[in-house]
Amino acid sequence: MKKKKPGPTKGTKFSQVQRTPVGERLFNTRRARGLSQEELGKRVNISKRMIAHYESAEGDPTIETLKKLAEALSVTVSYLTGESTQKTIKDELSPKARRHLEKFQKLPPKDQKTVMRMVDGLAAENGVNDEDEE
Repeated sequence: MKKKKPGPTKGTKFSQVQRTPVGERLFNTRRARGLSQEELGKRVNISKRMIAHYESAEGDPTIETLKKLAEALSVTVSYLTGESTQKTIKDELSPKARRHLEKFQKLPPKDQKTVMRMVDGLAAENGVNDEDEE
C-alpha cells in the first residue's frame, strides 16, 4: 500500500490547510515577503520540507529555529509565536528600501562592512547621528 504524501488533501488549497498559530504566522509572513518555502529554507539552512512541516499543524520549530526564521523574515520571535502583533520597525521601510536591505543581506560580510562605512561617512557628512549606536 502506498504511503500518503503529507500536505493538503486532494481539492484543498495549501492556503486552506489547518495550521498551528506559529505555522499560520510563518506561512502568512513568508508569503507576504514573496518567499517560497525553498527560499526561506535556504536562508535558515533547513529543508523546504521542514518549512512545510512548521507551516502545517504537524509541529512547531525549536526556539533556535524560530530565531533564525524570524531574522530571515525580518520579524520578531514574539510576532511569530503570537505573543505580539507588532512585527518590527523594518516593516515600516518602503518597498524600495526593503529590496535594498535584502540585497545588502545577501552580500558577503566584507562587502557589507564596506557599505556600512560608506553610509556612516555620508551620514556624518550630513549631520545624521545614530542615537542608539553601541
